[in-house]
Amino acid sequence: MTDHEKSAYRYLLYDFLLSIRTTPTDNHADVWTVEQLKSYSNYTGAVAYLLHNLALAATNDFAGFNEQHFWQSVDAFNSNYPNIAINHLRQVFDDQLAGSQQG
Repeated sequence: MTDHEKSAYRYLLYDFLLSIRTTPTDNHADVWTVEQLKSYSNYTGAVAYLLHNLALAATNDFAGFNEQHFWQSVDAFNSNYPNIAINHLRQVFDDQLAGSQQG
């Protein structure tokens, strides 16, 4: 794995930490509806579950990381959870990879 690819995977973690840090409606938690809280909780939990092994791989400089398995897991996640699907994940990675290779 190249340093550019490692950087792009690390950026994925950053990007998704931002997505779970920000509320879905930019409301303060005290004015969320029960449905908003459920939706947010389902999204954050599912994404954290999907990406926890990526975070572990990043701490080990991606030693033993299986990219093909990771992307298969993402595809399976998107198929199994269409209401939470994170279809843009590959685009974020590709955009970051393209940008890091230019500089």
